[in-house]
Amino acid sequence: MISQLFILAPRGDTVVKKEFRFDVPKNTPEVFFRAARFWRDNEKAPAVFHERGVNYLHVKASGMFVVATTRRNASPSLILELLLRVARVIKDYCGVLTEDALRKNAILVYELLDEMLDHGYAQSTNTDSLKHRVHNEPAPLPVGNADGAHAGSPANARRTGGRAVSGGSRNDGGVAFGNFPNAATVFAGVSAAMSGSGVSGGAVKVSGMGTANARIAADATARSVLASNSQVSNRDEIFVDVVEKVNVTFSAAGHVVAQDVDGAIRVRNFLHGEPRIRVALSEDLVIGGRFGESSTFSGSGGDYATCFLDDCNFHECADLSSFDAERVLNVDVAPRGEFALMNYRSSADFEPPFLVETNFFEDVEYQVACEISIRATFSNTLACSGLVVKFPVPKSKRVVAATAAIAKSAPAGSQHAAYHEHDRVVLWQLKRVKGGETHTLRVSMSTREPRAPNIKKECGPVSLSFAVPSLNASRLKVRYLTIDGGGNSKKRPGAGGGVNDGPHRWVRYVTKSNNFVARV
Repeated sequence: MISQLFILAPRGDTVVKKEFRFDVPKNTPEVFFRAARFWRDNEKAPAVFHERGVNYLHVKASGMFVVATTRRNASPSLILELLLRVARVIKDYCGVLTEDALRKNAILVYELLDEMLDHGYAQSTNTDSLKHRVHNEPAPLPVGNADGAHAGSPANARRTGGRAVSGGSRNDGGVAFGNFPNAATVFAGVSAAMSGSGVSGGAVKVSGMGTANARIAADATARSVLASNSQVSNRDEIFVDVVEKVNVTFSAAGHVVAQDVDGAIRVRNFLHGEPRIRVALSEDLVIGGRFGESSTFSGSGGDYATCFLDDCNFHECADLSSFDAERVLNVDVAPRGEFALMNYRSSADFEPPFLVETNFFEDVEYQVACEISIRATFSNTLACSGLVVKFPVPKSKRVVAATAAIAKSAPAGSQHAAYHEHDRVVLWQLKRVKGGETHTLRVSMSTREPRAPNIKKECGPVSLSFAVPSLNASRLKVRYLTIDGGGNSKKRPGAGGGVNDGPHRWVRYVTKSNNFVARV
């Protein structure tokens, strides 16, 4: 099916390369990176493209390019799904998916590829089934090397103020800007921490979001599922992450035109044995219908439901026998490592995390000014680390130059704004935005004419990139999480030399931007 599989670092270095059919040139990594980096009209390269007689298919995981090549007319969706699963399995076994981790675990990575692919055809991509055939142990990595590789390290994020960007970070378009936390820092704060001191089988209620005394180790979720000799692996832990990506479109008047949520309940399983897991969701959850409309799962919410989902799908390990009546997902044998327990989509109304307003001023000759106002609508107990605002200026020659001015009331070093002439875009980055705050940026564009009619139509749209920990847009909640059996009730030495009374359970929420734009 595929001729090659290789993994490239963000700067284009070939970290892993596996040949299967030997029917494509050897310089395909260089050809791919050059084509992807300098795509036509400075646009982002598509996931599938054809170059010099070779089909290239790629996904981006943790900043690394996972690429497959083929000369055949293979199914693109099948190969892209295969690449995603390969990246997930490597991350499960190595703990993180970084250049350093891949180089230190090269033998393990090639052994995994040999087991997952045979002559270019997919075999098994299940972490549990591969454990019986993979014999190499992952090489330990320093904790500092894993902080930027996995977003599930809130303790480290607190220590560094989010993901520290050394020497400037880059947005998706490859434009460098100031040293601020990256907008993809997902779990910089934990919304709900489940204590691991409870006895086995006891339900941990999710109440009082934000447990100040609970702490997750810096490398808690950035570790291998096979690190049996590691001291940290003696600690039973399970992470349930409710990750939601919001799509919002604002009109030029600031009103919401369209909005929806793409969410997933992702599980990182580091439990010993094969315990039975029960995940209870909101009792007022309604799926597929609203206020009397027909629904696949009628549920107990009825007309009083506050959480509406249009549709959803579940992992094959989920037992739905109790879901219709009790909204409880039972998992008898949970896969090791990371997997999506539930994916869902909701188009119900919700309050966008940010409101965007734009105002144009043309009172000065040879100049057009645009004032962009961003207001955080979430609670003042929450904060967004690494908000990035992008404002494209007109590409026509009528605009000679542009400047960006931050409000004088902004604290020094908290914001950074710059105009990038090559891409004709203004990038505005805010280090930290607390709920309820309002921030303003003024963009001044110099024109060739005293008055530039209709120049407003050539500007924008304004796009936002952000991640807000502890925020849940769809209002879908995890009521409790129980773990039964699997030998978890026995006390055993913990990672710190103490005794673990039971598994550690953590529930975390985050809302991220997927397509968050405002017309001007």
